[in-house]
Amino acid sequence: MSRVAIVTGGGSGIGEATARALARDGHEVAVADLNLAAAQRVAQSLPGSGHIAVHTDVTEERSVEALFDEAEKKLGPVATLACVAGAVFMTPGRKPSIVNMTTENWIKTEALNARGPFLCIRAMLQRRTKAPVADGRIVTVASMSGVVPESPTGPAYSAAKAANIHLVRVAALEAAPLGVTVNTVAPGLTDTPAVRGDLTAEQIEAARKMIPIGRLGKPEEIAEVIAFLASPRASYITGAVIQAHGGRQPP
Repeated sequence: MSRVAIVTGGGSGIGEATARALARDGHEVAVADLNLAAAQRVAQSLPGSGHIAVHTDVTEERSVEALFDEAEKKLGPVATLACVAGAVFMTPGRKPSIVNMTTENWIKTEALNARGPFLCIRAMLQRRTKAPVADGRIVTVASMSGVVPESPTGPAYSAAKAANIHLVRVAALEAAPLGVTVNTVAPGLTDTPAVRGDLTAEQIEAARKMIPIGRLGKPEEIAEVIAFLASPRASYITGAVIQAHGGRQPP
């Protein structure tokens, strides 16, 4: 019997790769994205059947509730939640700092990268409290920016991803009695359309030189970590932060 998964930010990058990995592993996937056309493209191209696309703004409570309602109405109880949606919101070539950051940028960054996972995790746990599933899984995508402050992505993104990490640790305690594990993946710099849009070629090259493996991560590599954490093989892992950074160790 197929398991049902929701993947936020599933229309591109790590989210798209995650949707593909979970579909390959037997999930029926609700591909959620602010860009409905992108979500539809991904959903229609996934292996297997039963996949759907849902227009979703993870920063809005009603939108998240509608996502879960639609996924569960069309596919069944959600067993796997992958919170991948996220973005930096920075000007290419400009290193952001606390001094030059606007309140608007801070709020926008926090909403997508911290509030979004909170709203999704809450919706998942509320539903699994009422209707449990076997081997429930929640996986978020944080960032090495949330682990170490040294990053070209700036203070708002680092703070939001750090909040994401600690949210996962707290959620793991609440979810354990429900048989749901909660973990996060903290990628290093990953070669996604968002990264290519937010950073200049010079910034990317400078970051690449600091990575012992000598290249940026691939979306598919991060997706495979998520797929493992979503699988039965990861049943004793919860509250964990899995770092995937090509060997660039925190100082």
